[in-house]
Amino acid sequence: MTGNDPGKVAGPGLVDLAGQLLTVLDEFSAHIAGQIRERVSFYAGESIVSPEDLRLSCRANAEFVLHSMRDDREADISAAQRTGRLRAVQGVPLPSVMSAFRIMFSLIWTRLVEQARGTVTVSSDVLVDAASGIWAVHDMFAEAMASAYREAAMAQALRDERERSALVAALLEGRVLEDATVWEIADLLRLPRVGPFVVVAAESPQIGSEALPHVETGLRVRGIGSAWRLLPEMHVGVVRLPGEPDRRQLGDVLSGLAQRRVGVSPPYQRLTETATALRLARIAVAAARPGSPGVSFFDDHPLAVAAVSAPDAMRRVSRTVLGTVLDLPAEQSAVLLETLTAWLDNGGSAEAAAQQMYCHPNTVRQRLRKLESCTGRPLADPRAAAELSLALQAAILLPDPQT
Repeated sequence: MTGNDPGKVAGPGLVDLAGQLLTVLDEFSAHIAGQIRERVSFYAGESIVSPEDLRLSCRANAEFVLHSMRDDREADISAAQRTGRLRAVQGVPLPSVMSAFRIMFSLIWTRLVEQARGTVTVSSDVLVDAASGIWAVHDMFAEAMASAYREAAMAQALRDERERSALVAALLEGRVLEDATVWEIADLLRLPRVGPFVVVAAESPQIGSEALPHVETGLRVRGIGSAWRLLPEMHVGVVRLPGEPDRRQLGDVLSGLAQRRVGVSPPYQRLTETATALRLARIAVAAARPGSPGVSFFDDHPLAVAAVSAPDAMRRVSRTVLGTVLDLPAEQSAVLLETLTAWLDNGGSAEAAAQQMYCHPNTVRQRLRKLESCTGRPLADPRAAAELSLALQAAILLPDPQT
């Protein structure tokens, strides 16, 4: 026996034993398959691997092992590789496949020992050497199977990711889809068929890079399903939010990953509405202050959303309302706009705005009076205050490139 070569396990006396087992290979492989179904939970009951599929796999692998023993040749690992690739495609967990292999080799060895006891041609020393050889072959088969499994699983994962990305693109682009097709897409994306859904749009730090790395995993561990697609300038996802707590968790996850601005659409119920939701998510992105990483929910900032929804018109509104302020020297204009922002952010309180700006309340009041004088719009007038507030949002979010 060539005990130092793990690729060969033949030896005096074992050749006949292996040949005898080959003559009853069909019966023996059925026994192996039955033991695997009994001892490995994944293969029990209604498994995705049918009993016949499992029996044929056991037969092919056992045949190669026994031939390597009988013919004193290097073990042929092609059957193990085929098994690994097939089980990866079927979605069988790798530990379950490894367990099945261990059971198969254990049963082969047990049957050989039982046959050896009925003959005087195989000594105990030969059996000990054979044990070392057959388990070396087990390691070779298991390694070949696992390597083929991982390669096939990686290829399958890449195909699945490309398919998921294409399906998300179909939703985001608003292609005409029938209800049955949408249901199929939802199933393939592992999303429920009905909402509420939201679309998340995140600015990418550079073209083609993920703005929210590992976001799908981060949401999945919180029980939130999602599917994502990388666009040239944005990272976009469809997210299923069962309830208000999930909205907060979504905000927490996105805030922790955001490198630039992130916008979230209003909730919607049907996946066919995804294209419209994407447009609103993009508006939510634009409604956040440029250069400040953070998450902006469309429904939380109505004035900012209104300001960026029609950029050209709102730039004109901003110029009409705040033109005289914007025409002041840059430093004076910035101070007046900053003061108006602080006053609005603090509910019209000069004292609170002064604390925020580290100045005296009278200073805030003087600046506001100057702004009222320049614009001709008194802040005590609700309509004038609303116009100033909207124009301010447009000035901040849509700066005039010529100013």
